[in-house]
Amino acid sequence: ALLVSNWPVFSASTVDLTTTLFKVQAERSSITRTEALRQARVNLIDEKTFDTTDGKAVFSYAHPIFWAPFTIVGDGGGLQLGS
Repeated sequence: ALLVSNWPVFSASTVDLTTTLFKVQAERSSITRTEALRQARVNLIDEKTFDTTDGKAVFSYAHPIFWAPFTIVGDGGGLQLGS
C-alpha cells in the first residue's frame, strides 16, 4: 500500500499526519489502513498549537488543505494490517 498526496501539501502537517498514521497502525494492528488514516486525520483536525504566554490556541491544521489530499492506494480492499 502507498500513502499518496493528490496535490502539494504543507510539510509540517504532513509530518504530523504520517507520524500519527504509523503510530496508530503500530498500536492497533486490527484496524484497516484506511481507518488508521481516518484516525490520523481526526487527530490532525483536533490538534492545536498553543501560545505559551497566554495559553490560547494560535494555529490548527483543521482546514482540509492540510489533510484531505492523502489517499491510500493498493490497500487490498480493506484488508487488515496483519493480512
